[in-house]
Parts: sequence; structure tokens; C-alpha cells
Amino acid sequence: MPGLVGVCSEREDIASQSILNKLVESLKHRQDYQIELIKYPPFWGSLILIKELAKPKKIIEDRDVIIFLDGELYNNQSQFNDAQYILTLFKQHKNFSFLSDVEGIFSFCLYDKASQKVYLAVDKFGLKSLYYAKLDKGFVFASELKAILRHPQVKKAIDWKTIGDLLFFSFATGDKTLIKGAKLLPQASVLGYSLKEDSLELSSYWDTLSVFTPKGEYQDIALNEIAEIFREGVHKRVKNRELLGISLSGGLDSRSILAALGGEAQGLPSYTLGLPSCEDERLSARMAQIAGTRHEFLPITEDSLRDFVSLAKTLVYYSDGFYFPHESTEKVALDYFKRAPFKILFRGHGGELAKASLAFPVQVDKQVLNSDSPLTLTEIFLRKANLVLPDIAPEKFFLIEDLKRLPARIKEESLSKISSLLENLSPGDVFLHFYLFEYMSRQVVSSLNIFRTQIEVRLPFTDEVFLKKLFSLPIEKRWEGEIHIEIVKTCMPALVKVPNSNTGAPLDAGKLRLWLTDKFNSLLKKLSVPGFRHYTEFDKWQRKYFREALEQILFDKKTLDRGIYEPRVLKEVFDAHITGKKNYARFLGTAAGLELWFREFLD
Repeated sequence: MPGLVGVCSEREDIASQSILNKLVESLKHRQDYQIELIKYPPFWGSLILIKELAKPKKIIEDRDVIIFLDGELYNNQSQFNDAQYILTLFKQHKNFSFLSDVEGIFSFCLYDKASQKVYLAVDKFGLKSLYYAKLDKGFVFASELKAILRHPQVKKAIDWKTIGDLLFFSFATGDKTLIKGAKLLPQASVLGYSLKEDSLELSSYWDTLSVFTPKGEYQDIALNEIAEIFREGVHKRVKNRELLGISLSGGLDSRSILAALGGEAQGLPSYTLGLPSCEDERLSARMAQIAGTRHEFLPITEDSLRDFVSLAKTLVYYSDGFYFPHESTEKVALDYFKRAPFKILFRGHGGELAKASLAFPVQVDKQVLNSDSPLTLTEIFLRKANLVLPDIAPEKFFLIEDLKRLPARIKEESLSKISSLLENLSPGDVFLHFYLFEYMSRQVVSSLNIFRTQIEVRLPFTDEVFLKKLFSLPIEKRWEGEIHIEIVKTCMPALVKVPNSNTGAPLDAGKLRLWLTDKFNSLLKKLSVPGFRHYTEFDKWQRKYFREALEQILFDKKTLDRGIYEPRVLKEVFDAHITGKKNYARFLGTAAGLELWFREFLD
């Protein structure tokens, strides 16, 4: 994706025009990006932007400071543009404490000329990736890990803990990357690099617990009040309207955003992606007609599924190896974005935070709510979050010692974190904390970074004001869509009668009708009846279209020679999935993606 890149050092073999050019080149996924360079030795920096999003100015330089801003703010009411606003506040405060009051999706680099210090910062939820590495007498940073790997001094030593995370959760956690020497800047943090002292200092400017309500202090707030706050959060994001679009499905998340847009939705481009004659195609078309959007359906055809290797390489490359091809819709979306009539897209990611029981992969259930023991809660969490190999013993499957010890290491880390969070949060909110600050910032953002090579995204469900009010409710009132239904009723009531693709029932259905319709809808989906079929068939695709390519990648001599998997067990896993005895789709996609990452970035 476009973004920031820079190096700082007095040594020319670490920081120079030629090295900066090499790093910038790795972020040029399109030829029409706007690229701005700043040369102020010993600091060299660049900001790469989608040309339609290059205004207002994102780089500000004055006598004392240079700032590069990637992203946007939502509560900047000043006369300054966003970059100038941050620069002005920095000069007023002489530190970054003011960021606790800033709302937005952003990362930025600020270079203080007098002190020769580089500062990096990311937003509160880590929705803009920024990686960094300490060098010998220097420092390098970039929005994509691949740029870090281009630096001649960065050692490509594999971090097996990160690979362990990927083979357990299907995404990395914390600040880990696939390379030991490179880190991801954590959410709500500022990293300072001092050239004079050749040292790093990491600090947080906001407590991630502050968005949640302490256990036992929930409030009984009217749902229509929450709906109004969500509407305000959506309208804060209606900037550059001529560049806006919205992704629609037949579910509740995008429908809530569409409803909250109200009259602003009229004439906006919208799209839905899925198999021809899927339920989402039918329902989203009805919603688009009600709201008045200019709607387009993007069919997933056999042609878009034939070249698995090309698809996998694209996803692995754009995501830096953090998003793997167990799913296969991104290629169709990327092709569409190249011609889409928008450059900024409203997406429903984060909507699960308002549906605790549906917050995959850590859905809150009654067992979670009734658990007050850290150990018991950890065991429940691990059962839910182990998406890749839930029923295979690592000590029999892996040949790498760090991977053999994977369950014990993950359990120890999870127990420590859950024990700490339980001191302040209810068990359900402990799970939602993981969803927001691990799953969202690592898995969801990795998928969004693929989209960001072509467009930018806005995520209203991550509005801080909305989340604080939402989390002040008892969890039973934000259980399975109550908030979404209230948003739709309050903001665009006509959408209530459009069935929910997950249940087949309108949003005002009674309990009996909902139960009956859900059963009937599930049957029609299973039978793939036109108008009711699911929008994807991931397992079928893997077994039918991707089988040959997966087998060639996983059992290639180069793959087996890496010594990660026990070949016999790997064959058993592959055969069990292909024959339909087991579902190892996530493992096969993850393992194939990892091998393609090795070949692209290490070999």
C-alpha cells in the first residue's frame, strides 16, 4: 500500500538517496502514485500517496520540523489541514500527549531538526501499519515490511514465534513480524529515535482499556442514543464525498453504515461481491434501491478462481506475508478497484464489536460470561482462537523446536494477558479486547492493506466515541445485533424489511419467525438454491480449483527442505482435507502462503 518510508543515519551506507529510492520502489504498486521526497541529511524520507488522495498537503516542512502524515483525522475542527494541525499541537505541547484527544486512522513521521530525533506514531487502534528496525548507527521505517527488507543492513533472520502465531491464530499478534529485527509499531504509541544517542524509546499515549467500561460499572443507556452516536460517527467520515463508495452485503454491518448515511447515500457508488445468484446479491440490490446508491454486483466466476498461484502471490506480497489465501475474493475486488468510481470505501469491519456473540474468532458465549477463572477463560479462548490446526499435535507435525512448543508458549502468553485484563474487564470484554487490539489490528488491517494498494478505507465501527458508549452497555444488550437493528430503525427504517442474509428474516421478525426462517434459510444455502446460496464456497474452491497448485507448493522439494513439517503428517492433513474428511482450509492456505513468502522475500 502507499505510505511512509524513511531512513536516518550519518553513515551513507545506511541513509542516502540511493537507499531511499530502493525502499520507495518496493511500495510502488501502481505507476500513478504521487511520490514526495524529503532530503534533509541525515534524515531521508518519502510519502507515497494515491494521487486522488494527495490533497490537502500531507508533508509540512518549516524551519524546525518536518512531518509526513499518512491518513486522516475526524475531529480536527481547526483552520489547519491534518498534517499542519498535528505539527501545531506538537509545537504547543513539546510532546505527543495531545494524541489522546485525536480521532482518526493515521500514521505519521515527525523529524525534529534541532534534536535530530525521528518520531513515529500510529492511531489508537493501529489501523495504519508502520514497521521499523534499529540498524547499526541508524534507523529505518516503512508502512510495509517489504521496504524494511530492502535495506542492505537488515538481517533476514526468521522469527519462529511469528510463524507459530500464524499457524495457530492465522495472524500474527503483538508487535511481531516474520523477521526478528523488525517490529510493528503498536497501536496508540509513539516511537522516538535519537540520532545523537543512537537509541529508541517507545511510549504509549493512550490506554487501550480506556475505551472499555470497568466490570460492574455498566450503564442502562437507551439504544436509540447509541444509534445517534453511530450516525454522528459516520457523518464525521463523510469528507471528500466525490471520492466515496460503500461496500454492501446482505448482513447488518454495511447496512447500518448505509442507514446512518441517510440522504448522503443518495447517488454514492456501492458494490457487492459474491457468487452469481447468491443471497447477498439479491438483498444488497434491494438495499441499494431503497438508499438510492449506484449499485454494481461483482460476480465471482470460475475464471477468477483458476490461477491460485497468481492470487496467492498477490495477497502474500501486498500483505507482507500476514494475510494468506484460504479465502479468495480479494482478486475480484482488486481488479474492480482499478476502475471503481471511488477512491475511499466505507467498510463494516469492527461491526462484530457490537455483536459480542458473533465476534469471530472469539465469539462470546454463556460459558465465557460465566467464567471468572483466568485459567478456565484461557482454555476457552484457546479453543476458539486456534483456527489453523485445532486437532493436530504440533510435536508430531512440526520439525522446528519452537513450533513443537507452540501450544505451551501460546497458553502461557494468553494466560498472562487474560489474567491482567480480568483485573479491570468482564470476561466478555476481555475477549472483545483481543478482537479489537489483536484480530482487528493484525488480521483485518492486513487484509485492508491489500485493498489500500488501490483505494483507502473508512471504518465507522471503530469510532472512539461510539465504542466508549457501546462498551458502557451490559454485554447482553450488545449480544447479536440489537445495536445494528436500532441503528437501521432510527436512521433508515425502510431497510428493516430487507431480510438479514444470515437468518433470512427481516430485522423486526419475532422469535418464532426468526427461528423458523433461520432453519429454512440455512437449508436453502446448503442446497445452493439460486437467490439463497452463500456468497462464497471457500472449502469447495480449495478442493476443486486450488488442489493441484496447493499440492505442488506444499510438496515441492524446496518446501520440504525447509524442515518445518513432518512430510508424512503433512500428506495426511492434505488428504484429509481434499477428501472432505476434515476442514484444514486455513492451514493449507497459511502453509502455502508462508512458502510463497519465503520464496519472494528470503530466497
